[in-house]
Amino acid sequence: MTLLRINYQLLRIPLQFVEHVAITQLDEQAPARLAYEKLLIQCDRAAGYLLNDENANGRAAELHRHTTAVRVGIASRHRRVDAEGATLLDLQRARFHRRRRPHRDTDPA
Repeated sequence: MTLLRINYQLLRIPLQFVEHVAITQLDEQAPARLAYEKLLIQCDRAAGYLLNDENANGRAAELHRHTTAVRVGIASRHRRVDAEGATLLDLQRARFHRRRRPHRDTDPA
């Protein structure tokens, strides 16, 4: 098991290098960054489970907490934008109906 853990740690070095050099330069909410972080979480969870590696479990848990907070922020912003859009649409619909009413009253039909 120890040999497998060492191999995983060696495999993780290039992944960490990519994370530190390229991924951290991206915005926290960038889809590419979130996808890469999800990959790291899955790799660490697998290593934690298969190799009984507590360090990998800890890394996965910490990164999962961080990305969850980012995703919740993104979802909150999307809900707020959707609510604002729905409110604006309701206002425009009401304005449209107010403008249409006088035309119906003056139609000779």
